[in-house]
Amino acid sequence: MVERNERVTKVALDIIDAIQDRLAAHDVTHQEYRAAWAWLMGLAQSGEVPLFLDVFFESIVERNTFDGVAGSEHAMQGPYYLDDHPVLSPPYCLPMRDDEPGDAMVFTGVVEDLGGNGIEGATVDTWQAANDGTYSGFVPDVPRGNLRGILTTAAGGTFRFSTIKPAPYRIPHEGPTGEFLLLTGLHPWRPAHFHFTITADGYKPLTTQIYFRGDEIIDGIGDITNGVKDSLIVDVGQGSDPTVASEHGIGPTYLVADATFALDSA
Repeated sequence: MVERNERVTKVALDIIDAIQDRLAAHDVTHQEYRAAWAWLMGLAQSGEVPLFLDVFFESIVERNTFDGVAGSEHAMQGPYYLDDHPVLSPPYCLPMRDDEPGDAMVFTGVVEDLGGNGIEGATVDTWQAANDGTYSGFVPDVPRGNLRGILTTAAGGTFRFSTIKPAPYRIPHEGPTGEFLLLTGLHPWRPAHFHFTITADGYKPLTTQIYFRGDEIIDGIGDITNGVKDSLIVDVGQGSDPTVASEHGIGPTYLVADATFALDSA
């Protein structure tokens, strides 16, 4: 049996009070209310409720939860995470189709504690959008594990994987969420980014994103989800190490980026 919950009572009723106040302040008519009711029903029937909530609310609660905590800054997980990412073996290369379009990139990372000591054996779970802005598992005719993988840090907490550079993309906008964006004059764009969830025994997990300096979305219209943080933006350079190129089957030149992830002890 469900019992009264003080937290739900305080938060939910306050939100309802705020909505009722705004309905009164804007003289919302019954016809407008019914139109909104129908839109909400369409949102539920389309399966876009997680998308809409993540776009407009997740970054706020993520900041409420993690701003000011020790270690690297967190970022929202987003709606495109899958719980069955393939476990990879070194040299790490994210699974790709034979004809995967995009610019080859080698990403290098270090996972360390708050004292700057590398954490060997940490688990790095990463996923990204393809060159057309889509995520595997959410579009047809793309292998479920494409551009997704789980790897393990080596001595010193280091890891390296090859992939293609993620592209900026538009969130799904053909359904009710897109209709809302059109009605409100908002754009559907997210900047290019990698997703990471990093875990290690004895440490608090870190879920974050890595963005790229000079991204046209960040520097222009801005991220629709308001998820970008300055500390999560890294530079993109040019690599030409023949050993790295040979090891990962790319080259002779490729893009490079790197980041350090600091974990707080549990």
